[in-house]
Amino acid sequence: MADAPAAPPAPDAPQATAADTQVLDTPRKERAHRGWVAAILAIASIIGVFAVLSVWVNRQVLNTDNWTATSTKLLEDKKIQTAVSAVLVNELFKNVDVASELKKVLPSEISGLAAPAAAGLRALADQVAPQVLASGPVQEAWRQANKTAQLQLLRILNGGTSVVSTESGVVVLKLHPLLTELADQVGLGKQLESARSKLSGGTGETVRGAAQEKLGVTLPPPSGNIVILRSNQLKTAQNVVKAVKSLAVVLPALALLLFLLAIYLAKDWRRIAMRSVGWCFVAVGIVAVLARRVLADALVESLVKVPANREAVHDAFQIGTNLLYDIAIAMITYGLVIVLAAWLAGHTRPATAIRRALAPSLREHVGYVYGAGAAALLLIVLWGPFPSTRQFLPVLGFAILIALGIRDLQKKTAAEFPDAQIGDTSASIRAWIEARRGHAPAAP
Repeated sequence: MADAPAAPPAPDAPQATAADTQVLDTPRKERAHRGWVAAILAIASIIGVFAVLSVWVNRQVLNTDNWTATSTKLLEDKKIQTAVSAVLVNELFKNVDVASELKKVLPSEISGLAAPAAAGLRALADQVAPQVLASGPVQEAWRQANKTAQLQLLRILNGGTSVVSTESGVVVLKLHPLLTELADQVGLGKQLESARSKLSGGTGETVRGAAQEKLGVTLPPPSGNIVILRSNQLKTAQNVVKAVKSLAVVLPALALLLFLLAIYLAKDWRRIAMRSVGWCFVAVGIVAVLARRVLADALVESLVKVPANREAVHDAFQIGTNLLYDIAIAMITYGLVIVLAAWLAGHTRPATAIRRALAPSLREHVGYVYGAGAAALLLIVLWGPFPSTRQFLPVLGFAILIALGIRDLQKKTAAEFPDAQIGDTSASIRAWIEARRGHAPAAP
């Protein structure tokens, strides 16, 4: 039996074509394309967080003016003054045997009162020390000492200076002026100087060495010295400084280039990509603010073992990271401005109404619009809310962005509302108000 002939295909049956396959692949390619842009934005945001931290460290530690201003604010803080005062009083009475000194000057009949008198003098020192630290001369001496120390940072390996030195293999910040001022205020200046002279020079070092060998202990360092770095840490510190200087330039530039690349790749939806970049800026700023708060609590709880000193250390951390907070707030502000610019170019009714209102001025009086933008930028520079608004290159960048934004807005409004006239917007608002009151129909 012969095979039956195959049935011909139905005339209305759909046939898959190359065009149909291309149409099906288009949404898939679009999703992949958006995924790549989203990945670039995520990477740029992560780099942005580290860029903010590196810029903060560079400006805070390696900038003399910022370092001096921060150190001055530290000594102006009341809680820090109290903590430092306790250290100074302990150093003073550790170097001077006040009871023995009083016995030398008191009559033998009342020499037994030397110990209570010494305790009273210590209580007086506890009251006087914060006043000494808050005085103008001491504040100025502290500011100059920190400024000199920062300026001489790179000279440490060559032996140091009178303020910063590498004695015995350590880098120390000398607080002798503060300790001397406190001793003079409570009348123990001569006794402190005598105690220092006994432990200075070759004789003093011999006595200290013999005492350490005999007792099997390490005596504390000379009074008023704070160890900053030890000799085996200097090379590491220099490498860190070089890395911070490089990262403070490379990371911000890399993050900015990635953000621009993401906007460039979003060919048909660049406004949305620009809005996403704005929200990424906001996210970077929020992460920096949260990191500052979390680190403050964690460091204070883990490093400070004396509960009485935690408030002072917490204040010191807040003052030391105040510049980081300013940078974070600047990132949030810039991000919101970018989001606002993307919204203004969108299709919402308020954004369209604003563009319609600006269209006549952008067409007929564009010079005034540029002037208004320049005036707004000048006011921001005079105000100087962020470090970037007080520096030439960032301000120049803001000026270029404002000019480009006005030019693009001019082109967009010219295409959307070529017939818009000055006064149309106010007439529409009046008509809308009258319609709400029931006096006239609303304008179309």
